[in-house]
Amino acid sequence: MSWSLLGAQFCLELSFGVLFALAFVPKAPVGTLFYRLMGSTAMVLDLVALGLLMREPDAAWTQPAVLATGIALLGYPLYSGPLRGWRWGAGLGWSLLATAVGVGTVLRRTMEDPGFGDWTLAGFSALSTGAVAGSVGLAMVLGHWYLTVPNLKVSHLSRLNRVTVGAMLASLAGVLLTCVWHRDAFAEASTPLLGPWGLFYLGTRLTVGLLLPLLFAWMTAGSLKFENTRSATGILYASTVLVLIGTAVSVSLQGSYKVPL
Repeated sequence: MSWSLLGAQFCLELSFGVLFALAFVPKAPVGTLFYRLMGSTAMVLDLVALGLLMREPDAAWTQPAVLATGIALLGYPLYSGPLRGWRWGAGLGWSLLATAVGVGTVLRRTMEDPGFGDWTLAGFSALSTGAVAGSVGLAMVLGHWYLTVPNLKVSHLSRLNRVTVGAMLASLAGVLLTCVWHRDAFAEASTPLLGPWGLFYLGTRLTVGLLLPLLFAWMTAGSLKFENTRSATGILYASTVLVLIGTAVSVSLQGSYKVPL
């Protein structure tokens, strides 16, 4: 399996996650810089993904993954600037949908013409993995904004923290369903998923990438009940590191077993 394709998928997943999380803070009075910073993060990830896709031997601008990534970039001026209201939402929705399509089209290539059920489950797992990384990372950045906007309501960060929990539970469900759906293929692999090495990587994926961040989200919620945004931000910082490691392990497992885990 091409590592440039996996790298492009990794970047698109993270971009999707950032845009997904950004949709839950449309009215937060954080100023244009916050939206410019997070929007630029998604844009850079899309550009890196586009570069990796164009490194493929059969790369062409007409390929679905390349087109979808390019279309996602067109929404950047709308969701990253001073615009608000329906124009901001339209630009964000445009790029969010295009990025999701980009992930799905890359999956079709890495999975080698999967069936509809296989592809749907893979897409759900990949996008929920990206939503975890994007929402936790954006929550961590939002937590830092309380240092510059002291009167910012804690409810904005609390809402985003609940979004991270939902994304983590969805991702956990995606991994477990994938293990059941592909159990025969995983058992027949040269390195069985439930063998010692497979379990080591799968255990790292689950523990580091999902279970510990779930615990940290609970701790964050406890801190926010007392409006202690500094402690919450510190916890979110640690959680961001963990979910990025988990996302990287997920892509590595996909390189070995051909499906997102």
